[in-house]
Amino acid sequence: MAQKERIAVLGAGSWGATLAGHLASKGHDVALWEFDPGAAVSLADSRHLSFLPGLELPLPVRVTHDLALALRDRAIIVSATPSHFVRTTMAAARKSGAVAPKAVIVSVAKGLEEKTLKRMSEVIAEELRIPAKRITALTGPSHAEEVCQRMPTATIVAGTDQATVLRMQALFQDDFFRVYPHQDLIGAELAGALKNIFAIICGISDGLGLGDNSRAAILTRGLNEMTRVGVGLGGQSLTFFGLAGMGDLIVTCLSRHSRNRLLGEKIGQGKSAAQALSEMTMVAEGMKTAPSAYELSRRLKLDCPLTREIYEILYKGKNPRASLHDLMTRQTKNEWQGLPAGRQGSPVKRGKNE
Repeated sequence: MAQKERIAVLGAGSWGATLAGHLASKGHDVALWEFDPGAAVSLADSRHLSFLPGLELPLPVRVTHDLALALRDRAIIVSATPSHFVRTTMAAARKSGAVAPKAVIVSVAKGLEEKTLKRMSEVIAEELRIPAKRITALTGPSHAEEVCQRMPTATIVAGTDQATVLRMQALFQDDFFRVYPHQDLIGAELAGALKNIFAIICGISDGLGLGDNSRAAILTRGLNEMTRVGVGLGGQSLTFFGLAGMGDLIVTCLSRHSRNRLLGEKIGQGKSAAQALSEMTMVAEGMKTAPSAYELSRRLKLDCPLTREIYEILYKGKNPRASLHDLMTRQTKNEWQGLPAGRQGSPVKRGKNE
């Protein structure tokens, strides 16, 4: 390791705690902030999370409920709270006065802000009042349940400043955790957020007792909708066919670890969205992303039937079987009709960092 970094991880859920442990195991000085005082004490004492049995938090990780203490003199901040808490967390961080003047932010939350429809990097830039070049996003198919057990994983880190991206790549990369540098921050963040809603649809399909053909249709048509929305908002199409897009879509739609897929499965089995959510102890980001994705497709004047139907199911109480009928009987079109031309550029600068 070239340099020992002082890092603050904000959010001690499964992903935040896993990344804190991963970075500490590489020799970095890591502080882990937990919003709930009782949970902070419990994690500091036990070094375990009840909902993540494979995690054993290394002793050097300092767990605290004091946000200013966690941030003080930290050159790197990992934003790992659920997406709907990112703005309030970053506002509190700025007000604490403890954010280092040149701190780099790594966003690992996958979602869109509900009212503004902004990406997490945009929210962070606004609240911390910093330029976008100091913000990156770590994303891709990376369930905490497997990363904490050091199972081989491939991800990307995306940002607008190449030097910062390469620095963050080196920070996270390990012999089991491969990190590709990426320049398409817009596409990477949108892919990470939008794929969650299709995982809910995949879960509904499983709950209804449908088969592999149905799953394959959801993944590929979901990729179509993700790509068209993402390109319409300034992302590059190839981003959606890589780790941030197709890779994360596959793992979230098909994995037994996926909270979004589990939410959908419960709905497919006949439970309402509210009932399904009440039975879950962890956040399913797709629930909050669905209305944002639906509104984005409307603003872009894109026909995104899967996005529309999951919004109707989750927020209008539509019966999943009625949605299935409407999807299967709608007029067919060319498979990639609606993808804007001229946005096919490669999102990756190829070289020795691959």
